[in-house]
Amino acid sequence: MTTSTSTNHPATLTGKVALVTGASSGIGRAAALELARRGAKVVASARRQAEIEALVAEIRQEGFEATAVVADVNDESSVVDLVARAVATYGRLDIAFNNAGTEGGFTPFVEQSNEVYDAIFNANVRGVFWSMKHQAQQMLAQGGGVIINNASMGGVIGFGNAALYIASKHAVLGLTKTASIEWFKQGVRVNAICPGIIDTPFQDRVWPSAEAKQAFASTTVPGRSGTPEEMAKVVAFLASDDASFVSGHGLLADGGYSIA
Repeated sequence: MTTSTSTNHPATLTGKVALVTGASSGIGRAAALELARRGAKVVASARRQAEIEALVAEIRQEGFEATAVVADVNDESSVVDLVARAVATYGRLDIAFNNAGTEGGFTPFVEQSNEVYDAIFNANVRGVFWSMKHQAQQMLAQGGGVIINNASMGGVIGFGNAALYIASKHAVLGLTKTASIEWFKQGVRVNAICPGIIDTPFQDRVWPSAEAKQAFASTTVPGRSGTPEEMAKVVAFLASDDASFVSGHGLLADGGYSIA
């Protein structure tokens, strides 16, 4: 495989091995492509086999290395197997982007159910916890690595009718900060991205109509949704040595919504 890159995709990650969960669509898919274009060997993971195999085919067509692994972050044994397969395939694990998660149901606080709680916290918190734990065990053993979690701007601010989702993303930032304190001196940096409204299938599910989504997007400073590719570049920065002194940070990439 070649590892040539364009001006828009500097080869900052050549020789690295990157694992992306939730890679079948949206930010995860864009991040897998971006990391590959910057030279990383990518393990793309999700529950939907056809989508990640199509992604891997696209990466390979561009001349980069990638492999698809079906996994479910709701199952710890699946997470353990995912990390093991990444290491078995490429010999190590340098970068992990924990993007898999769910929005659950957006309803008034008093209507939120135990079932929705379990669905959201299993994927968004316990799945991230398991992923970080087993990724870090490999990274600590090999002498270093980078973990990046998707925390959403919902990890920093609140929204009505989204109590459980918001709580889960605050928890992701808590895991990020605590792990950074424990692992930074041992060579493992841990950060999170906090995207705002991004043009992804996730957002299409959240809003009742395209008009409602656009109305919310208009409240950002530039007056638009972000793109998955813009978020992927944030992930690539945090994954690179350019962010060598950045750890325990939740990087807001929300078009200024949270300050406006």
